[in-house]
Amino acid sequence: MKHEGIQAIIGAAIVDSVFRRQLLEDARSAITEFCLPPDDAVALLSAKATTFQGLATEMQIWIASSDGKKVLCP
Repeated sequence: MKHEGIQAIIGAAIVDSVFRRQLLEDARSAITEFCLPPDDAVALLSAKATTFQGLATEMQIWIASSDGKKVLCP
């Protein structure tokens, strides 16, 4: 499965409010425990979202577009 690391990070953020806050405020330190391919790390670290829902949406769109699927923005 592609992008397992991003999926694991989003899953962790769903169940852990402290991690979720850290992910939004300091993503670089939040993701250090996850083994991400460089492209996935760049996508997460360059996200512009200010809310978790926005971040999850950005990552969903990025994953779909990087897998070659046509993406319609929400």
